[in-house]
Amino acid sequence: MSEASNVNTTVFFVSFAIYTLGIVCVGLYSARFARRSNEDYFLAGRSLGSWLAALSASASSESGWVTLGLVGWAFTYGVSAYWIVPGCLLGFLFNWFVVAGRLRDRSRELSALTIPDFFAFSFRERVPLVRTLSVIVILVAMLLYVAAQLAAAGKAFAASFSIDYTIGVLIGAGVVLIYTVLGGFRAVCWTDFLQGLLMVGTLVVFPVYLLATRGGYGFIVDQLVGVDESLLRFTPDKAGAALLGFLLGHGALGINFGYPGQPHVLIRFMALKSRSEAMLGGVISFVWGLLVYWGAVTVGLMARALTAGGAPWGQRMLAEETAEVYKELGLVLSAMHLLPGVMAGLVLAAVLAAICSTADSQLVVAASSAANDLYARLFAKSKEKSHMVVNRLVVLALGVGAVMLVLFDPKEVYKFVLTYGWAILGASFGPQMILLLLWRRASYAGCLAGMLTGFATALIWQQTYGAAQREVEIYNLPLAFVTALIVNIIVSLLTPRTGRAGPA
Repeated sequence: MSEASNVNTTVFFVSFAIYTLGIVCVGLYSARFARRSNEDYFLAGRSLGSWLAALSASASSESGWVTLGLVGWAFTYGVSAYWIVPGCLLGFLFNWFVVAGRLRDRSRELSALTIPDFFAFSFRERVPLVRTLSVIVILVAMLLYVAAQLAAAGKAFAASFSIDYTIGVLIGAGVVLIYTVLGGFRAVCWTDFLQGLLMVGTLVVFPVYLLATRGGYGFIVDQLVGVDESLLRFTPDKAGAALLGFLLGHGALGINFGYPGQPHVLIRFMALKSRSEAMLGGVISFVWGLLVYWGAVTVGLMARALTAGGAPWGQRMLAEETAEVYKELGLVLSAMHLLPGVMAGLVLAAVLAAICSTADSQLVVAASSAANDLYARLFAKSKEKSHMVVNRLVVLALGVGAVMLVLFDPKEVYKFVLTYGWAILGASFGPQMILLLLWRRASYAGCLAGMLTGFATALIWQQTYGAAQREVEIYNLPLAFVTALIVNIIVSLLTPRTGRAGPA
């Protein structure tokens, strides 16, 4: 390796290390504010403004599946990956302009600190069936979700520093756990805010640079037309069921069904300092998402075009023996070989930012559910006492469990996130949240039946039908969401509204 190459690698590593240290310091500094009460630890004292809520919510919902998974999806399937833009932004708009304000006001009236709290208090639950089921759903889904983020970290570090995938997983887990265990929700919001800024900066500047220096979209078309013309088609060749399956799949509009059911996003709405903050937050979140999705897909297309043009660093993403680890690393590999060391280090930092901003949020939500919704309310019988020790032990346990799940099996981040973590949460909570906020007739029995139906359908369908290779893919999220919605409505109409704590 030449002296210039060594210098560039050193600069790359140092710039990444400085960013990572900075994020950990922000999280540790936030820990000093997290000891006042459960409300402060879990909801940052309900003090979030529109900018902090919007960027932290957006960054937490768009994880390593964007900076790694979506880039890899575009690299593999071409321009059809642009369907992700409306596939996600419609969900952004619904969440912010329909759900956020209502959830914020209602959760404040009920003094709910968590999503299980919100459901249980809304129905004045006496026997904790909905609360317990909610916690089980969150713990199962978050374990799978966090595992996918750590798999993404392992891949990114393996490609960037030529280290073993296992070591990469452990480094990623260590970075996230340090500030999450100590700082709670406030630390997560501030670190996610900074990480959201870095993500949008990277996924705008880098693709613009690539397009400007390589001849724009014409370069992509010229390179891909001779490789595989299907990469330049926006929809499948076949119509009918195949087209419908594509549009409602995880590569297009089907993702939208998940947004109203993500606790790590909904908790930001509960923490808003006023309902008016939701309107500006929605605008900020929409613009952020538009830029990030466009940038991720464009980088993936450019990486595929450069690989088709002979770029040696891209061959690992196509080779069968290395594709399992490398096919989702278009952003990292192209930055390492096309940018100066400092800039390449920031790109890797953006990848880690996407991973951390989701993993930390999910760990906090899962831990708060276990500590506040099970231990404090069912075992300790104390609603005022802060249970930080239990909360932090759950964070550590989930982190260790997630590490073990992916330590020796590098999951495909894109599909693993969307068909497990995202789908389970979206189908279990989304229909129930929408009906509870918008329909006065929604009943306790309907909520319980819908939640159980969504959880079981999403998990069982993916393990059976989704595990097989089929010509027409049926994404488990829309199927489970609609099934849960129908079951909730039918059961609610057949049962009384007993226990409903007033109109939403």
